[in-house]
Amino acid sequence: MKLRALHLTNVRKFTGKRASITGIGDGITVVSEANEFGKSTFFDAIHALFFEKYSATGRAVKSLQPYAGGAVEIAAEVETDAGHFRIEKRFLSRKAARIARLPEGTTLAQDDEAERWIAALLGTGREGPAGLLWVRQGLVGLEPDSPKEKSQLMETRRDLLSSVAGEIDAMTGGRRMDRVMRRVTDRLAPILTKTGRKTGPWKAALDEIETLECTLAGLNAQVATLDQALVDRKQAEASLKRLDDVDAKARRDASLAAAKAALEKARAHAGAVTAARQARDLAALTAKGAQSDLDSFLSALEALQTAEKREAQSTAALADAADEATRQKSALDRAQRHLKTTIDTATGARRALDAARRQSAARAAQTEAARLDTQIADAEAALGNRDAARAVMRASPATAEWLRRAEQAQDAVAKLEAAAQTRATTLSMAYAGATRITRNGTDLPADRPVTLDGETRLELPGIGTMTIRPQNMDEAGKAQLAKAKAARDALFSEAGAATLQDSRALAATRSEATAATDLAQAILDTLAPDGIEVLRAAKADADLAAAGAHGDALPPIAELEARVSEAEQAQEAAQRLLDGADTDHARARDALMKAQATAEAAQHALDRARTDAGPPEIRESRRAELLRSQAMADEALTTADAALETLIAAAPDMQTAAAELQRAEDAVTAVRSERAQVAERLAALLSEIRTHAGNGIEERRDEAAGQLDAARAIEAGFARQAAALTRLKAALEAERDAARETYFGPVQEELKPLLSILHGDAALRFDGENLLPAGLTRDHAEEALEDLSGGTKEQIAILTRLAFARLFARQDRHIPIILDDALVYSDDSRIIRMFTALTRVAQDQQILVFSCRQLAFQDLGGARPAVEVADV
Repeated sequence: MKLRALHLTNVRKFTGKRASITGIGDGITVVSEANEFGKSTFFDAIHALFFEKYSATGRAVKSLQPYAGGAVEIAAEVETDAGHFRIEKRFLSRKAARIARLPEGTTLAQDDEAERWIAALLGTGREGPAGLLWVRQGLVGLEPDSPKEKSQLMETRRDLLSSVAGEIDAMTGGRRMDRVMRRVTDRLAPILTKTGRKTGPWKAALDEIETLECTLAGLNAQVATLDQALVDRKQAEASLKRLDDVDAKARRDASLAAAKAALEKARAHAGAVTAARQARDLAALTAKGAQSDLDSFLSALEALQTAEKREAQSTAALADAADEATRQKSALDRAQRHLKTTIDTATGARRALDAARRQSAARAAQTEAARLDTQIADAEAALGNRDAARAVMRASPATAEWLRRAEQAQDAVAKLEAAAQTRATTLSMAYAGATRITRNGTDLPADRPVTLDGETRLELPGIGTMTIRPQNMDEAGKAQLAKAKAARDALFSEAGAATLQDSRALAATRSEATAATDLAQAILDTLAPDGIEVLRAAKADADLAAAGAHGDALPPIAELEARVSEAEQAQEAAQRLLDGADTDHARARDALMKAQATAEAAQHALDRARTDAGPPEIRESRRAELLRSQAMADEALTTADAALETLIAAAPDMQTAAAELQRAEDAVTAVRSERAQVAERLAALLSEIRTHAGNGIEERRDEAAGQLDAARAIEAGFARQAAALTRLKAALEAERDAARETYFGPVQEELKPLLSILHGDAALRFDGENLLPAGLTRDHAEEALEDLSGGTKEQIAILTRLAFARLFARQDRHIPIILDDALVYSDDSRIIRMFTALTRVAQDQQILVFSCRQLAFQDLGGARPAVEVADV
């Protein structure tokens, strides 16, 4: 079977539209569109068309229905050896299935017969070849998540491999091998678990061995402990004798006394060195002070000369700054007077302009007040008309609706009366003489018939009376007529009308009042949209604004504005002149303040320098005195340094003396501590030896050794039995594996050239249970399938499907391969090689690829049909 076209109507995002893919080729056909275009919708629709019954309502079918609802229609045009056909299904509404021959469109099968036609085409439906070769989006491996689908697809693989290999029993080696395998397993089960763990009597023997080994180890340890205790006792007695030697103790005591004396002597010398160092430090401080006093005096003389020069310079600069500040103050005063003059001129011009503007506004307000007065009068008239019309409306309930109901009531009465008239008994009189027949004392007329609407008694003069009982309107009809008249009269009375003509006149009057109300309201809305009170408030504001209006002539506003502009420009120029003068004055004032501060600082510096240098008459004598003091301090420092160096050179090593004392004290302490430990250890050894010697430990050890040998012999028997059975089982499994190699041979044969495109000399190992790849061997090492990367697992899954497709083709069962967004985990290099594998298989195999990776799939050849979408 080969797909040639797909048509989807009202499916998911294609609400109310028909989406079609036509021109699907023999080899590779690629539908490459952006995400959410609807590629997976096409895949799910194909799946539903071939695998879901037209009457299905499950999730797979309902998921295809758009949010707007409606029937889901799916059609595919296919080509088989028998010709071209169209497969159609309609789900969820007016459900149907149809098979038609193309191009003439002749119906071959419908509904359930059509389902059987599809099953025969695919090979038993979902578990057939298509279920194995069609890969939906997101399925990286070779099996779906559903256990049911897993089982169905495994049976499909098993049937395929068995039919190709020729004998399905080769998979297990036959029933005889199964019986042998079961017997071996039954023999192993009591002593060895399926995972290789020892159990039952073998485990019990091992546990006994472990217990005896622990017991024997403990007894051996106790014997060893006794032997060691005897050796340790002898050594402890020898150590105790050595530690109690009298001569050694005397040597230790003499060494300790000598070390203490040496340390005291070293400490006394260290005190002398400290005193000499303090004397040297005091001499150094004295020499440093003398040098500092001399340096300070010489610096003060130099600072005095500098201060005198700076004081003279700052005094001259202060005088210049004072002159400049005075000059700038005069310029500032002139600028301020000029600015005041221009401000007064500008103020007068603005006042004149403001007065003219106020007068102009007052005159405009006067005109506005007159207009508002007229508008208020018109609005009040409209208000009065509206209120009068509303009063008429309120007084009359004769609305159009009331008139309509009154007319309906009159019509009902007229109809009932007309019906009664057609059924009434009439009496016509033709008199020959002067005698008249009377009814209720009234003569019956001869010019018109008389209707008898009930029992009537007639008086016949000279004859007697006649009673006529006509069969006219029944009581129910009379009651209905009376009720209709009562309802009509009630409606008439609501508006004070007696007849329908009166009702119409009253309704016309109310309608005129309604029109008058609307007209008055429209006028009022136009004249006073916010109410008459707002107009009155506006009139009051206009009257207030017009209070100062007069008829005197006004100067031109433009002329006054020109005068104001000229005066303001003059004021701005004067302000700029004042700003400049103010800036110059501030600068001169700052310069003066800085000059004053500099002069004051120079004077203070001069005063400090004179104080530091002292009076002029004693400066030379003070210099000579400071020089003498500095020389004497240097000489005293030299003497102190020499004395300190002499003491340091003759000083004993304090650390060595302290270390010698520490060594002597530690030796005495160590001997004392060691003797106490040895004595305590000897006592413990004597107690331990007495305990072990009284328990017969060596006899108990020999008994445990005998029991352990017996237990080991029993365990060895179990081990030999398990080894023999395990070797037999391994041999049987090896034979089974050889049979499996024959079983998987055809698919491996198809896989080998495809896998070599991707991994060179790699090979796949198939699992005998689920009939799927379980491991990949490359570079002489096997990797479990679950340990491979997502991209490699995806590539192997697709290559395996290509191989299965080849096996189906061997049996003349040509089923298209359909891949929905496959190869999403493949890098650029691998995806090109996968394209090569797809192209190799596509030589005699139809492959339909849906993908959103438009750029990557440009390197895959094949047909590129467009998806056409049109309104239904």
